[in-house]
Amino acid sequence: MRKLIYILTMVLLIGLINACDKHSQTDIVKALGEKVEEIKAFEVDAVMDIKEMNKSHLFDVNIKFQQPHYYKVTLKNRDSQNVQIVLKNDEGVYVLSPALNKSFKFQSDWPLNSSQPYLFQSLVKDIINDKNAMITKQGEDYVIDTKVNYRKSQELSKQRIIVDGKTLFPKEVIVFDSGMNEKMNVKFTNVNLKPKFNEEEFEVEYSMNKAIDTFGATLPTFAERDIMYPTNIQGTELTAETVKELDNGKRAIMTFEGPKSFTVIQEYIDKEEELGPSEILFADPIIICSGVAFLSDRSLIWIENGIEFFLFSNDLTPDQLYTIANSFTKATSAEK
Repeated sequence: MRKLIYILTMVLLIGLINACDKHSQTDIVKALGEKVEEIKAFEVDAVMDIKEMNKSHLFDVNIKFQQPHYYKVTLKNRDSQNVQIVLKNDEGVYVLSPALNKSFKFQSDWPLNSSQPYLFQSLVKDIINDKNAMITKQGEDYVIDTKVNYRKSQELSKQRIIVDGKTLFPKEVIVFDSGMNEKMNVKFTNVNLKPKFNEEEFEVEYSMNKAIDTFGATLPTFAERDIMYPTNIQGTELTAETVKELDNGKRAIMTFEGPKSFTVIQEYIDKEEELGPSEILFADPIIICSGVAFLSDRSLIWIENGIEFFLFSNDLTPDQLYTIANSFTKATSAEK
Protein backbone atom coordinates (compact mmCIF):
# COMPACT_ATOMS: atom_id res chain seq x y z
CA MET A 1 0.00 0.00 0.00
CA ARG A 2 2.79 2.40 0.95
CA LYS A 3 4.58 1.54 -2.27
CA LEU A 4 1.45 2.32 -4.29
CA ILE A 5 0.99 5.65 -2.49
CA TYR A 6 4.65 6.50 -3.13
CA ILE A 7 4.32 5.73 -6.85
CA LEU A 8 1.12 7.77 -7.16
CA THR A 9 2.76 10.67 -5.32
CA MET A 10 5.79 10.62 -7.64
CA VAL A 11 3.57 10.51 -10.73
CA LEU A 12 1.60 13.47 -9.40
CA LEU A 13 4.78 15.43 -8.65
CA ILE A 14 6.22 14.74 -12.11
CA GLY A 15 2.93 15.85 -13.65
CA LEU A 16 2.98 19.05 -11.63
CA ILE A 17 6.60 19.76 -12.59
CA ASN A 18 5.86 19.18 -16.27
CA ALA A 19 2.79 21.40 -16.03
CA CYS A 20 4.85 24.14 -14.39
CA ASP A 21 7.56 23.81 -17.06
CA LYS A 22 4.96 23.97 -19.81
CA HIS A 23 3.29 26.95 -18.20
CA SER A 24 6.67 28.64 -17.80
CA GLN A 25 7.54 28.04 -21.46
CA THR A 26 4.18 29.42 -22.53
CA ASP A 27 4.77 32.52 -20.41
CA ILE A 28 8.23 33.06 -21.92
CA VAL A 29 6.98 32.72 -25.49
CA LYS A 30 4.10 35.10 -24.71
CA ALA A 31 6.50 37.60 -23.12
CA LEU A 32 8.77 37.50 -26.18
CA GLY A 33 5.81 38.15 -28.47
CA GLU A 34 4.76 41.10 -26.31
CA LYS A 35 8.34 42.40 -26.31
CA VAL A 36 8.38 42.48 -30.12
CA GLU A 37 5.11 44.42 -30.15
CA GLU A 38 6.21 46.99 -27.58
CA ILE A 39 9.62 47.81 -29.07
CA LYS A 40 9.30 50.97 -31.14
CA ALA A 41 12.92 51.06 -32.29
CA PHE A 42 16.32 49.59 -31.59
CA GLU A 43 19.93 49.68 -32.68
CA VAL A 44 22.15 46.68 -32.04
CA ASP A 45 25.73 45.75 -32.89
CA ALA A 46 26.71 42.13 -33.46
CA VAL A 47 29.52 39.92 -34.68
CA MET A 48 28.44 37.23 -37.13
CA ASP A 49 30.61 34.20 -37.87
CA ILE A 50 29.80 32.09 -40.94
CA LYS A 51 31.61 28.75 -40.86
CA GLU A 52 32.30 27.34 -44.33
CA MET A 53 35.22 25.53 -45.98
CA ASN A 54 36.76 24.85 -42.54
CA LYS A 55 37.13 28.57 -41.97
CA SER A 56 35.40 31.34 -40.03
CA HIS A 57 34.17 34.34 -42.01
CA LEU A 58 33.55 37.25 -39.66
CA PHE A 59 31.22 40.21 -40.16
CA ASP A 60 30.64 43.28 -38.03
CA VAL A 61 26.91 43.89 -38.16
CA ASN A 62 24.80 46.90 -37.21
CA ILE A 63 21.03 46.42 -37.08
CA LYS A 64 18.54 49.29 -36.95
CA PHE A 65 14.76 48.99 -36.64
CA GLN A 66 11.94 51.48 -36.39
CA GLN A 67 8.21 50.85 -36.33
CA PRO A 68 6.22 49.96 -38.25
CA HIS A 69 8.48 48.07 -40.69
CA TYR A 70 11.75 49.90 -41.30
CA TYR A 71 14.95 47.85 -41.16
CA LYS A 72 18.58 48.57 -41.96
CA VAL A 73 21.31 45.94 -41.61
CA THR A 74 24.89 47.03 -42.31
CA LEU A 75 27.43 44.23 -42.78
CA LYS A 76 31.19 44.71 -42.94
CA ASN A 77 33.30 41.73 -43.99
CA ARG A 78 36.42 41.73 -41.80
CA ASP A 79 38.54 40.01 -44.46
CA SER A 80 37.74 42.19 -47.46
CA GLN A 81 36.50 45.25 -45.51
CA ASN A 82 33.62 45.34 -48.00
CA VAL A 83 30.43 46.96 -46.69
CA GLN A 84 26.88 46.19 -47.80
CA ILE A 85 23.54 47.38 -46.49
CA VAL A 86 20.19 45.61 -46.58
CA LEU A 87 17.41 48.17 -46.25
CA LYS A 88 13.63 48.02 -46.04
CA ASN A 89 11.43 51.10 -46.25
CA ASP A 90 8.02 52.05 -47.68
CA GLU A 91 9.31 51.71 -51.25
CA GLY A 92 10.64 48.16 -50.93
CA VAL A 93 13.73 46.10 -50.09
CA TYR A 94 17.19 47.23 -51.22
CA VAL A 95 20.79 46.12 -51.05
CA LEU A 96 23.30 48.97 -51.18
CA SER A 97 26.92 48.58 -52.26
CA PRO A 98 28.78 51.76 -51.22
CA ALA A 99 32.02 50.69 -52.94
CA LEU A 100 30.12 50.66 -56.25
CA ASN A 101 27.76 53.53 -55.40
CA LYS A 102 25.04 51.19 -56.62
CA SER A 103 21.77 49.85 -55.22
CA PHE A 104 19.60 46.84 -56.02
CA LYS A 105 15.86 46.61 -55.43
CA PHE A 106 14.10 43.32 -54.71
CA GLN A 107 10.64 41.96 -55.22
CA SER A 108 10.83 40.33 -51.80
CA ASP A 109 9.07 40.26 -48.45
CA TRP A 110 12.38 40.28 -46.58
CA PRO A 111 13.10 40.09 -43.67
CA LEU A 112 10.25 38.01 -42.26
CA ASN A 113 9.97 35.61 -45.21
CA SER A 114 12.85 33.54 -43.82
CA SER A 115 14.88 33.04 -40.67
CA GLN A 116 17.37 35.85 -40.01
CA PRO A 117 19.77 35.00 -37.14
CA TYR A 118 20.70 38.66 -36.57
CA LEU A 119 17.14 40.01 -36.31
CA PHE A 120 15.07 39.98 -33.10
CA GLN A 121 11.67 39.90 -34.84
CA SER A 122 12.66 36.93 -36.99
CA LEU A 123 14.00 34.97 -34.01
CA VAL A 124 10.80 35.49 -32.02
CA LYS A 125 8.74 34.47 -35.04
CA ASP A 126 10.72 31.20 -35.24
CA ILE A 127 10.12 30.57 -31.53
CA ILE A 128 6.38 31.22 -31.77
CA ASN A 129 5.99 29.09 -34.91
CA ASP A 130 7.80 26.07 -33.44
CA LYS A 131 5.30 24.37 -31.13
CA ASN A 132 8.05 21.95 -30.08
CA ALA A 133 10.58 24.62 -29.13
CA MET A 134 12.62 23.64 -26.08
CA ILE A 135 13.24 26.31 -23.43
CA THR A 136 15.63 25.76 -20.53
CA LYS A 137 17.02 28.04 -17.85
CA GLN A 138 20.77 28.70 -17.84
CA GLY A 139 21.67 30.93 -14.92
CA GLU A 140 19.73 34.15 -15.46
CA ASP A 141 19.24 33.46 -19.17
CA TYR A 142 16.97 31.27 -21.29
CA VAL A 143 18.28 28.80 -23.88
CA ILE A 144 15.74 28.20 -26.64
CA ASP A 145 16.15 25.48 -29.29
CA THR A 146 13.93 25.85 -32.36
CA LYS A 147 13.59 24.82 -35.95
CA VAL A 148 14.62 27.36 -38.59
CA ASN A 149 12.86 28.44 -41.74
CA TYR A 150 15.45 29.22 -44.39
CA ARG A 151 13.04 29.22 -47.30
CA LYS A 152 15.49 28.01 -49.94
CA SER A 153 17.73 25.87 -47.76
CA GLN A 154 17.15 22.30 -46.66
CA GLU A 155 20.59 22.12 -45.06
CA LEU A 156 20.15 24.55 -42.15
CA SER A 157 17.74 22.96 -39.70
CA LYS A 158 17.99 24.19 -36.10
CA GLN A 159 19.10 27.13 -34.00
CA ARG A 160 19.90 27.78 -30.37
CA ILE A 161 18.96 31.22 -29.08
CA ILE A 162 20.36 32.48 -25.78
CA VAL A 163 17.99 35.13 -24.44
CA ASP A 164 18.80 37.60 -21.68
CA GLY A 165 16.49 36.75 -18.78
CA LYS A 166 16.05 40.41 -17.79
CA THR A 167 15.69 42.21 -21.12
CA LEU A 168 14.37 39.24 -23.18
CA PHE A 169 16.69 40.36 -25.98
CA PRO A 170 18.92 37.72 -27.62
CA LYS A 171 22.55 37.53 -26.56
CA GLU A 172 23.71 34.83 -28.95
CA VAL A 173 22.33 32.69 -31.79
CA ILE A 174 23.89 29.48 -33.10
CA VAL A 175 22.57 27.93 -36.34
CA PHE A 176 23.15 24.24 -37.07
CA ASP A 177 22.91 22.07 -40.16
CA SER A 178 21.12 18.72 -40.27
CA GLY A 179 24.20 17.03 -38.80
CA MET A 180 24.20 19.50 -35.86
CA ASN A 181 27.38 21.14 -37.12
CA GLU A 182 27.61 24.81 -36.24
CA LYS A 183 27.24 26.90 -39.42
CA MET A 184 26.56 30.41 -38.09
CA ASN A 185 27.05 32.23 -34.84
CA VAL A 186 25.78 35.71 -33.98
CA LYS A 187 26.79 37.48 -30.77
CA PHE A 188 24.90 40.67 -29.92
CA THR A 189 26.45 43.68 -28.18
CA ASN A 190 25.55 47.30 -27.46
CA VAL A 191 21.78 46.92 -27.43
CA ASN A 192 20.05 50.32 -27.55
CA LEU A 193 16.26 50.20 -27.23
CA LYS A 194 15.86 53.99 -27.37
CA PRO A 195 17.93 55.12 -30.35
CA LYS A 196 17.54 58.49 -32.02
CA PHE A 197 17.59 58.15 -35.80
CA ASN A 198 17.89 60.80 -38.47
CA GLU A 199 14.51 61.28 -40.16
CA GLU A 200 16.13 60.07 -43.40
CA GLU A 201 17.79 57.05 -41.75
CA PHE A 202 15.92 54.48 -43.83
CA GLU A 203 16.14 56.24 -47.19
CA VAL A 204 18.38 54.87 -49.94
CA GLU A 205 20.29 58.01 -50.91
CA TYR A 206 20.93 59.10 -47.33
CA SER A 207 22.09 55.61 -46.35
CA MET A 208 24.42 55.37 -49.35
CA ASN A 209 26.03 58.77 -48.76
CA LYS A 210 26.44 58.13 -45.05
CA ALA A 211 28.05 54.73 -45.70
CA ILE A 212 30.49 56.19 -48.25
CA ASP A 213 31.44 58.94 -45.77
CA THR A 214 31.84 56.41 -42.95
CA PHE A 215 33.53 53.49 -44.68
CA GLY A 216 34.92 54.96 -47.89
CA ALA A 217 34.29 53.55 -51.36
CA THR A 218 37.53 52.05 -52.61
CA LEU A 219 37.62 49.16 -55.06
CA PRO A 220 40.69 47.09 -55.98
CA THR A 221 42.28 48.29 -59.22
CA PHE A 222 41.76 46.07 -62.27
CA ALA A 223 45.37 44.93 -61.92
CA GLU A 224 44.63 43.79 -58.35
CA ARG A 225 41.68 41.63 -59.39
CA ASP A 226 41.85 38.00 -60.45
CA ILE A 227 39.43 35.65 -62.15
CA MET A 228 38.44 33.08 -59.53
CA TYR A 229 37.57 29.38 -59.61
CA PRO A 230 35.29 27.22 -57.44
CA THR A 231 36.99 24.42 -55.54
CA ASN A 232 33.73 22.60 -54.84
CA ILE A 233 32.37 21.72 -58.29
CA GLN A 234 29.88 18.98 -57.35
CA GLY A 235 31.63 16.21 -59.30
CA THR A 236 31.67 18.13 -62.60
CA GLU A 237 34.52 19.06 -64.93
CA LEU A 238 35.51 22.43 -66.34
CA THR A 239 34.84 21.79 -70.03
CA ALA A 240 34.97 25.31 -71.45
CA GLU A 241 36.49 28.61 -70.37
CA THR A 242 36.56 31.93 -72.18
CA VAL A 243 38.27 35.04 -70.83
CA LYS A 244 37.71 38.21 -72.83
CA GLU A 245 39.54 41.48 -72.36
CA LEU A 246 37.17 44.44 -72.19
CA ASP A 247 37.76 48.18 -72.27
CA ASN A 248 37.06 48.28 -68.55
CA GLY A 249 38.41 44.92 -67.40
CA LYS A 250 37.62 41.30 -68.15
CA ARG A 251 34.73 38.90 -68.58
CA ALA A 252 35.13 35.17 -67.95
CA ILE A 253 32.63 32.44 -68.82
CA MET A 254 33.16 28.94 -67.40
CA THR A 255 31.10 25.84 -68.14
CA PHE A 256 31.16 22.88 -65.77
CA GLU A 257 29.57 19.68 -67.06
CA GLY A 258 28.53 16.52 -65.25
CA PRO A 259 25.61 15.25 -63.17
CA LYS A 260 25.17 18.77 -61.72
CA SER A 261 26.17 21.03 -64.60
CA PHE A 262 26.48 24.78 -64.07
CA THR A 263 27.86 27.95 -65.63
CA VAL A 264 29.74 30.84 -64.04
CA ILE A 265 30.11 34.33 -65.50
CA GLN A 266 32.52 36.81 -63.91
CA GLU A 267 32.85 40.41 -64.99
CA TYR A 268 34.88 43.32 -63.64
CA ILE A 269 32.70 46.25 -62.64
CA ASP A 270 33.55 49.80 -61.67
CA LYS A 271 32.13 52.40 -59.34
CA GLU A 272 29.18 54.44 -60.59
CA GLU A 273 29.91 58.17 -60.75
CA GLU A 274 26.42 58.99 -59.52
CA LEU A 275 23.80 56.98 -57.65
CA GLY A 276 21.29 56.04 -60.32
CA PRO A 277 17.98 54.16 -60.19
CA SER A 278 18.13 50.84 -58.35
CA GLU A 279 18.62 47.73 -60.46
CA ILE A 280 15.57 45.50 -59.95
CA LEU A 281 16.18 41.82 -59.17
CA PHE A 282 13.67 39.01 -58.74
CA ALA A 283 15.54 37.22 -55.99
CA ASP A 284 16.02 37.10 -52.23
CA PRO A 285 19.01 38.60 -50.40
CA ILE A 286 20.98 35.97 -48.47
CA ILE A 287 24.33 35.99 -46.66
CA ILE A 288 27.26 34.02 -48.08
CA CYS A 289 30.88 34.03 -46.90
CA SER A 290 31.78 37.17 -48.86
CA GLY A 291 28.64 39.14 -48.04
CA VAL A 292 25.14 39.64 -49.40
CA ALA A 293 24.15 37.57 -52.44
CA PHE A 294 20.98 37.42 -54.51
CA LEU A 295 19.37 33.98 -54.72
CA SER A 296 16.65 32.78 -57.07
CA ASP A 297 15.55 29.20 -57.76
CA ARG A 298 18.20 28.66 -60.45
CA SER A 299 20.85 31.31 -59.91
CA LEU A 300 23.01 33.13 -57.41
CA ILE A 301 24.53 36.57 -57.99
CA TRP A 302 27.10 38.31 -55.81
CA ILE A 303 29.85 40.93 -55.99
CA GLU A 304 33.29 40.40 -54.49
CA ASN A 305 36.38 42.61 -54.83
CA GLY A 306 34.95 44.49 -57.79
CA ILE A 307 33.91 41.35 -59.68
CA GLU A 308 30.27 40.44 -60.32
CA PHE A 309 29.60 36.69 -60.21
CA PHE A 310 26.62 35.07 -61.91
CA LEU A 311 26.22 31.35 -61.11
CA PHE A 312 23.32 29.48 -62.69
CA SER A 313 22.20 25.89 -63.22
CA ASN A 314 19.13 23.82 -64.05
CA ASP A 315 20.49 20.93 -61.97
CA LEU A 316 21.67 22.43 -58.69
CA THR A 317 19.58 23.08 -55.59
CA PRO A 318 19.83 26.46 -53.81
CA ASP A 319 21.95 24.76 -51.12
CA GLN A 320 24.39 23.53 -53.78
CA LEU A 321 24.56 26.98 -55.40
CA TYR A 322 25.38 28.37 -51.95
CA THR A 323 28.12 25.77 -51.40
CA ILE A 324 29.78 26.45 -54.77
CA ALA A 325 29.66 30.23 -54.25
CA ASN A 326 31.44 29.86 -50.91
CA SER A 327 34.26 27.84 -52.49
CA PHE A 328 35.65 30.40 -54.98
CA THR A 329 39.37 31.06 -54.74
CA LYS A 330 42.20 32.55 -56.79
CA ALA A 331 43.39 29.04 -57.69
CA THR A 332 44.46 28.55 -61.29
CA SER A 333 42.14 25.61 -61.87
CA ALA A 334 38.99 24.07 -60.46
CA GLU A 335 39.10 20.98 -58.29
CA LYS A 336 36.52 18.28 -57.77
